[in-house]
Amino acid sequence: MSKYKISVIIPTYNSNEFLCSLFKSIKNQSMDFSEIQVIFVDDNSDEDYTINLLKSFDEEYENVKVVFLDKNDGFPGKGRNIGLDLSDGEYVIFSDHDDSYADDAFERMYDVAADEDADMLIANYYKVFPDKKVKVKTIFNGKNIIVNNFEEDLRLFYIDPAIWTKLFKKKFLIDNNIRFLETMLAEDLFVYIASLVKSKSSVYLDDFYAYNYSIRNTDGDKSTIHIRNKKYLHKMVEGYYQVDKFLKDMGLERYFSDVFNRHFVYWISSLRDSKISFNQKVELIEYASPLLKKQLKIKPGFGERLYQILTKPILEDDYEKTVKYLSLIGKYHFASSKIKNILR
Repeated sequence: MSKYKISVIIPTYNSNEFLCSLFKSIKNQSMDFSEIQVIFVDDNSDEDYTINLLKSFDEEYENVKVVFLDKNDGFPGKGRNIGLDLSDGEYVIFSDHDDSYADDAFERMYDVAADEDADMLIANYYKVFPDKKVKVKTIFNGKNIIVNNFEEDLRLFYIDPAIWTKLFKKKFLIDNNIRFLETMLAEDLFVYIASLVKSKSSVYLDDFYAYNYSIRNTDGDKSTIHIRNKKYLHKMVEGYYQVDKFLKDMGLERYFSDVFNRHFVYWISSLRDSKISFNQKVELIEYASPLLKKQLKIKPGFGERLYQILTKPILEDDYEKTVKYLSLIGKYHFASSKIKNILR
């Protein structure tokens, strides 16, 4: 029998005061705090406030574990895997260090998951900006669903893979050897897709908003969603290749477009808006091209009118032209037909 109902696994790195808000939201859950385990895995922070705060949590609370890594890894996958291995909860959930949970998040998610004997439960979240808090839009229109096989509702592929809104039965993850990708990004997408495919019972609470996702975009304080350097964009594609390999290994390549299309749109848009050099963008497009080509043969322009003009140069391996077109899209924000007129 598990010692706790839920283990919360939190990778940290120079998290500073953000950890206080997150930890407070966990302590203040409607579920009794004694039924929750909190595991922090620190990625070799070099900032005293974070280190001392984590040590104080570890010393004060019996249900808190803290692991300090000897070397900075730079990505969340390793910390999440270590936390999973150390967890004693029936269910596990993975949080980022700078967000928070709704007061009844754990009680509601656990009760439904336990009642349905679910391998995975998915909730929704708020995006929290400095001046407002908004609900993430979904395509389910507030309708909750339960499936025994992902093929019962392929719209589940279109749900944001954000790992912090997903509650997993620990035994399910261990028995199916579902692990986070390490040293790369898209690690949350990999775990979500692997779990969705292998789950024998998945629940989606479209009407329940469990998590507050903090969006920061100022100099020196940016959420990951706003980081668009070459390393970040490259590591995303590394993760995409691993998800593609998983689909191949499982004989599920027919779902390639369902899994990837919206992620390619996000990646292309991030590349378009990044401040990296022209040559770096060319290198990234070339690196991602095998995946992009596979998708463009299914949906020209990734199904987006704005990106229709990228189809031909990518399929023809003309990556410099691809980046030139992409820069025009970024500069003018015109419909593809108007950009074509400029290029004539």
